[in-house]
This record gives sequence, C-alpha cells and structure tokens, in this order.
Amino acid sequence: MEQRAEHVGKTAIILEGGSFRGQFTAGVLDVLMEHKIQPDACYGVSAGVLNGLSYKSRQIGRPNRINLAYCNDERYMGAKSFARSGSFIGYDFMLNDVQDRLDPFDNDAYLANPMPLVAVATDIVFGTAAYLEVKNAVLDIDAVRASTSLPLMAPPVEIDGHLYLDGGVADSVPIEHVLEDAGYDRAIVVLTQHRAYKKSPYELMAAARTRYAEYPYLLDAIENRHERYNEQREHIWAYEDEGRALVLAPHRPVEVGHVEHDTAKLLDLYIQGRQEAERLLSNIKSFL
Repeated sequence: MEQRAEHVGKTAIILEGGSFRGQFTAGVLDVLMEHKIQPDACYGVSAGVLNGLSYKSRQIGRPNRINLAYCNDERYMGAKSFARSGSFIGYDFMLNDVQDRLDPFDNDAYLANPMPLVAVATDIVFGTAAYLEVKNAVLDIDAVRASTSLPLMAPPVEIDGHLYLDGGVADSVPIEHVLEDAGYDRAIVVLTQHRAYKKSPYELMAAARTRYAEYPYLLDAIENRHERYNEQREHIWAYEDEGRALVLAPHRPVEVGHVEHDTAKLLDLYIQGRQEAERLLSNIKSFL
C-alpha cells in the first residue's frame, strides 16, 4: 500500500524487449531525450532494459550506435560467443569492452538521474516475474543480465540466491504490474511489434523441456507464454481506451530478426521509432 500511495499521480514508461527489435525503442527514446521528456519511472524487459540504461544516463544515440557498429561482430552476439561462454549474447564484450572503452557508459549521469530503472526478469523456480531495480549500472549489472538471458541462449543468472532468465518469459510488457500492483496512474508503452501482431507457440519447446526438466513452473511459463502475451496486448488496448496508457508501436510488421546483421534494416527500424515519437510528441507531453 505504501508503494501504491507513493506512485499516485505518477507515470512510468514500459519498454518491451525483442533483441534487435529494440532499435524501434532506441529511436523513440532518443526523441524523448532530445525534448527532455522523462516519466517518473522506467521498466525494461530484456532488450528494453538495455535501452533503459542509456535513457537514464541520457546518452542520446548510444544504443543505435552500438547495434549498428557491432551487429556483425561475433563478440557481441553469435555462435562463437555461445561456444566460448555458454551465452549467445557476448556479455563480457557488451558489458566490459563496449561499456568501458568502445562507447563508454556514463554511470555518473546514471546515478544523478532520480528516475528508477526496473529490470523485469523471470524466476526459474516459480516461473513468475521479478522486478529488480538497477540502482547502479555497475553494481547491479546482474539484474540487466538476468532480464536479457534468453532461455536456451544463456545460462540463468543468480542474484541473492534466486536464479533468473529473460523477463519476457513471465511478463513481456508489465503494464498490469505497473498500473495495478505498483500503483502508477499512467504508462507510456513502447512495443517492438506492430499492433496486429500475434505471438505463436515457442518453437524450441522440446529442447526447453530437456534443458529445464527440473523447473516445471518455468516450462509452464514458456509453453503458455504466447497465450499470455496475446492476452496482455488486449489489456494494453483496454488501458489505452481508458486513457491510462499511451502506446507507441511500429506501423507495419517488423522485418528485423531476433539476430539481425543487416544494418539498413536496423537503421530503418530506428528511424521508424523516431518518426512515431515525433508524430505523437504533443500527445506524449499532454499525457505526462
């Protein structure tokens, strides 16, 4: 109840994941930063929390630069990284080389920004969502890793005795949590699939059953994710009709893959995000 009271009258922004589809989100957030628009809190799922890091540190253009520069670098994402570390995502390269040297992250600016950033992860024992605040982008980086660790593509991340995987498994777009549980009044929702999109069943379910046989609740969450996701999007439209959600989404089916090496496609999706944010700029300002 105290948390709900604390957030009355406040607005959060929710950033859906989707790996390189986050280029749409990067475009949206760059426009918001250029116009100094910031809500009271940010919730990021998987790639959404990676975008949220640079949004909170106010580093315009950074996620777009990194994705364009390294989408064809196997240190960033690919089979070689998986063979070397057991993770398809090259966390050592991404969170060390890139963060510290190649495109430095401004942790001082991050710490100075009062907007909380919350990473959504999935507890693999219970198959339920966990909402982990990233108070310090260096000390709390495991929360970011947990939120982005895709099933079968990365090992679980342990934090305080709990094992976590990608947040999209349990709560792909945490609008119910933000508006009902956390008690925010309104939410800006940045989706990375167009409005007519319907998620299909998980194609690697047989492999998941073998890998996660010890975690039946996680398997249930993975197997039923498409149904919950599609239902959740209906909830988003309902909140939008009520005036409690403002939604930004691509206007056409997204051609960018989960792993994408075509920089032209990545840049086009980033531009789509910018255009959508600019189109709705006055609405966003009024909404906040």
